[in-house]
Amino acid sequence: MATPGEPVNYFALVMSSAVVSALMNVGWNYYAKRMEQAKEARKESHKIDHVYLKVVLQLEGFARRCNEQLYDIEEAMERYGSQHDSSAFENLSSIEFKFDPEPDWTLLPVPFVAKVQSLVNRFNQADSWIKAQYQYWADLDDAYQFEQERLAYYGNEACRLAAEIRAQIKAGEGELSDLINHFAFIVEKRRKWYLQTDQKHNLLPELRARFENEYPALAASRGTEQGDQA
Repeated sequence: MATPGEPVNYFALVMSSAVVSALMNVGWNYYAKRMEQAKEARKESHKIDHVYLKVVLQLEGFARRCNEQLYDIEEAMERYGSQHDSSAFENLSSIEFKFDPEPDWTLLPVPFVAKVQSLVNRFNQADSWIKAQYQYWADLDDAYQFEQERLAYYGNEACRLAAEIRAQIKAGEGELSDLINHFAFIVEKRRKWYLQTDQKHNLLPELRARFENEYPALAASRGTEQGDQA
């Protein structure tokens, strides 16, 4: 502040005002840029969440098709068991696990896409495994029992992954409890069978691996017994 009688340095005042103004402009521009970036980030996040949701809906659709096919197989097997009529299976079409339309995978993290594609590939590989068993030793009953296991196992896996994604994007819960209970019922029947017999080759490899992991002592003892018999 100038003292009485001291001349005012108007040049210094003007320059200081210009500096303050410049700093304010810089600050405001920075703030506006950050706000715009945040807005764009929210838009991009919203777009990606919709891609996730499309994946969820197709996973759930696949699980529902698995569930419907399970009921159709149960009905056909009952007819086959009572009438020994293989035509009971003629109207059963193979379940496909594919995304149609394909979501824009490039918008999603690579590990997530790899996880989904791995699930699809394993489902298809299980189908190839079943066909190989049917070709070499399994009868029609065995083949469709394996197919029930495949549908229940991977239908449940699809439900589990869909639930994870729903939680991530805060999309609420899917109405899949009936499906999950049906899948669990079939797996539980196979678990009881596994505990009662050592014919481990009469199980889908995925289920056999799960049960051996759940009952390591039993799996180890059976492995020893089979080694002794060999």
